Amino acid sequence: MPPRIAETISVSEAPLAEAAGPARPSFGIVVPSAPSSVQVVRQVVRAWTRCHCQLPADQANALLVVLSELCTNAVLHGYTDAFDVRGWVPATGELRLEVDDKTPSVSPTPGSPDADAESGRGLFLVDALVRELGGTWGFSADGARVWCVLPAPGAAR
Repeated sequence: MPPRIAETISVSEAPLAEAAGPARPSFGIVVPSAPSSVQVVRQVVRAWTRCHCQLPADQANALLVVLSELCTNAVLHGYTDAFDVRGWVPATGELRLEVDDKTPSVSPTPGSPDADAESGRGLFLVDALVRELGGTWGFSADGARVWCVLPAPGAAR
């Protein structure tokens, strides 16, 4: 019998090397590249933003939509069995999240699908929500990792 999704998730509380200085609070998880993992990531990030980041509910909900879109893209377009999701609050007053599917590719851009298209609006939605939250987002040079940076609660916007 295949392992249940809860048995295949790896969680780390250690600070992340990419962040300069103290990086608390932080989290890192590795989830299977499966549609059901998107909900798992949402639950983890919801708890993290509520317990450790004191993000207002409306901002946390918008962030969950962003993460859902980015994780769905990792599931649909990544070519590995799992993907990583990391989050931390660097000393600079930012909230940073990353989704890494370890699949180098040309960095996608928000599309302009036809009005009757059933998909293709995810990155457009990510762009709009991250800007509304006062943040920025983008891809690593190799296109395998997408990131977003938002002002942490209490940081100047």
